[in-house]
Amino acid sequence: MNRHCHPAYRSLIEQARERHRHGRSPLGVSPADILRARLYSYGYRGQVIGAFHATRLALAEVQAGDALAALHLEEAGRILRHLADLSMDPILPDVRALLSTLHRYDEGIDRVLEALRRVQDSGPTDRAAVVGRIADRFQASMEQVSGSNGISLTRDTGAPEQASFVVPNLGITIVPLVYGDHHSWTRAWLPGERSDVPFHQHHEGVEIHLGYGPMRGHIILGDCQAEVSEGYALPIPPRTVHGYINASAAVHHVPFIYGSLKAGGWGVFLDVEAQPRSLVELRAVSRESSEMNGTVYLERVIEEAAAREASARQIMIPAGVTDRHGVGGLELAVVRANEAGYQMPVDGFRAVSVVRGEGLVNIGGVEQIVQAHDHFGIPAGAEASLCQRGRQPFMCLDALLR
Repeated sequence: MNRHCHPAYRSLIEQARERHRHGRSPLGVSPADILRARLYSYGYRGQVIGAFHATRLALAEVQAGDALAALHLEEAGRILRHLADLSMDPILPDVRALLSTLHRYDEGIDRVLEALRRVQDSGPTDRAAVVGRIADRFQASMEQVSGSNGISLTRDTGAPEQASFVVPNLGITIVPLVYGDHHSWTRAWLPGERSDVPFHQHHEGVEIHLGYGPMRGHIILGDCQAEVSEGYALPIPPRTVHGYINASAAVHHVPFIYGSLKAGGWGVFLDVEAQPRSLVELRAVSRESSEMNGTVYLERVIEEAAAREASARQIMIPAGVTDRHGVGGLELAVVRANEAGYQMPVDGFRAVSVVRGEGLVNIGGVEQIVQAHDHFGIPAGAEASLCQRGRQPFMCLDALLR
């Protein structure tokens, strides 16, 4: 293992290997070990349409030049596909999180890096340089997980090279942030002149689109459009056309939450169908209208919650607003945590986005300082608390699929 690894990660992997040498015996694996293995496994799951996918595409462009290099490149691609496929398997709250899920992630990553090093060692300098850059970027993405204490943070401030996904039939780049059991928190990275989200729909998934100011544009839902000039949270049922038209010169990136009890949180890049339409075809309504399905003024709600002294969690969008056809519904809430802290309800997997201030998160005894633009996940059934650090109110959004 040549990767940078936190001592807690290295200890878990050594324990997993030792348990495998003894017939995968679960003896000696503690509940704390299981929880931390789950945290690391969710960190790797976030790479399903990140580094696992992007690295495989980058390697497909490499000219092997000889049979030996071609075999190593093929092996790396095959393992990367297997690592991505692991996102379809549940991360269980028992010893299998360590002895199966995390163990398989770790072994697969090492095997990819070994195959790429063999390609570097086996051929001309120009090919070695190309593969070396691909390998280094892949390793850096993996070390964001293995180098953490278990709470591996992602940020929404950029589109990392070789760790994001271009939706083929929409042409937009999405940056994976948190991938849970059945839902994910992702950001549509829209650096172009118009910064539009092309009109599309999902057959087996629900979404909530988020917008932060400054902005000026139009949110689309069904056959209606509403003008927006400040923060919004737009709940989108399945089989409903939606999108965003930017009417400002400012770039407008769009964070979004996708969930499905049928397709899984990773399914967003499969369950998408382009629905090209013109803005003039759509009926103009107000954002408060029933046609906008309970769209909320996101930044107003955050500001109101921040003004309160007490810690509390307030549901902004209940799950019933998007729950259709057995797909499930997304619940979105804002959390205000003061210096005394806030104990999160023990529930299903929770995706969390820090929107203001700095705080300390504790998940089952694993602690991490977080700040605005950080994202992390809380596994189902895990106890977690948030506590403000500094003078600014500590504010988060959290989402569950119910």
